[in-house]
Amino acid sequence: MQTQAGALSHVARWFSFLGSQVPFTAVGNKYANSKAPPRNSNSEEKEKKQDVGKFVELPGAEMGKVVVRFPPEASGYLHIGHAKAALLNQHYQVTFKGKLIMRFDDTNPEKEKEDFEKVILEDVAMLQIKPDQFTYTSDHFPRIQGMAEQLLRDGKAYIDDTPPEQMKAEREQRTESRHRSNSVEQNLKMWEEMKMGTEYGQTCCMRAKIDMASNNGCMRDPTFYRCKNTPHPRTGTTYR
Repeated sequence: MQTQAGALSHVARWFSFLGSQVPFTAVGNKYANSKAPPRNSNSEEKEKKQDVGKFVELPGAEMGKVVVRFPPEASGYLHIGHAKAALLNQHYQVTFKGKLIMRFDDTNPEKEKEDFEKVILEDVAMLQIKPDQFTYTSDHFPRIQGMAEQLLRDGKAYIDDTPPEQMKAEREQRTESRHRSNSVEQNLKMWEEMKMGTEYGQTCCMRAKIDMASNNGCMRDPTFYRCKNTPHPRTGTTYR
């Protein structure tokens, strides 16, 4: 292996080391003089076609009625997975002459930064993606909070102050929380503590009342709401 002085020095050293190993040189000598069978141009073309990915069909999709969304969180930079998701959504937006909504999922004020938001927008523009609409999850905080409260009133959720480690153990053991049978009045009282961000409220969370005996751990009364006392970049301390 030839390299310029100082260029790829570590790769050259690694390659030289491999060349000194008996198993490595034995395999090299075995195949050094062998001739590969001639390749059929048709088979090569077929392999190339098989390597090309394709977009899945969208059953029931109607021209002009497809709405897709790309929801990055402004807590870091975009990576290749984000780019794939964004481009996939754009494909269906263009194909069906639909609508692409870009929504910043700004639900964790401890991680969100405006600098990340700016860079994400620059990256999306670099990918030549043009969303039809920009929104923030925080735009819907009032509605989300109202719907959460309605779940409490309907008896479909409850407030729980069980310590995190104990709650985790109870979920693993499929044991119901002692707060699962709270009255609506008790839940609403604890909910107000959460909304005010009091010391006690910060120890509470809202859990969906689903099925603690489910084989799917995610269905064992998952957490819907918890307190974050960090001021939000857009809503300040209005929502805890």
